[in-house]
Amino acid sequence: MGEKTRENLHDAYTGESKAVVRLKAFAAKAEEEEYEGVAKLFRAVAESESVHAFNNLRLLREIGDTESNLEEALASEQKIAAVGYESFIADAEAEEDKAAATMFAYARDVEERHAKLYEGALQHMVADKVPDYYVCSVCGYVADDVIPEKCPICGAPEDKFFPVD
Repeated sequence: MGEKTRENLHDAYTGESKAVVRLKAFAAKAEEEEYEGVAKLFRAVAESESVHAFNNLRLLREIGDTESNLEEALASEQKIAAVGYESFIADAEAEEDKAAATMFAYARDVEERHAKLYEGALQHMVADKVPDYYVCSVCGYVADDVIPEKCPICGAPEDKFFPVD
């Protein structure tokens, strides 16, 4: 694959991935405003953009076997938790933006949790165990097998967690 094509595929993957999240946020807002037809359209287009993103990633040959994917995901989580969010938090605090600083701190702490979950998943592969996962809708914390009474990152109650299939 040529360098320019690789760069274009990566840029397309990044753009499509961002569109998925943005469209899901738009769908949630449309639902909140009781525009179910528009919400459904946003969700449908988000799924379409997800197909595009997946196809770009596949062509980039960045999907390996499961063990390699877990190792890559673990390394990525460790890097962003250790390097990325600390500077984001510092910048937000310097600009006196408490909401952004808090959100960045939640994300940093949740990224560290993701790393632990990936480490556990490598062990689950050997044991052939399939745990249940629950996500905090406030900060994104992922609990395995048991929903905590209170989120260990943001303190949200257990009813703020949703199951992942």
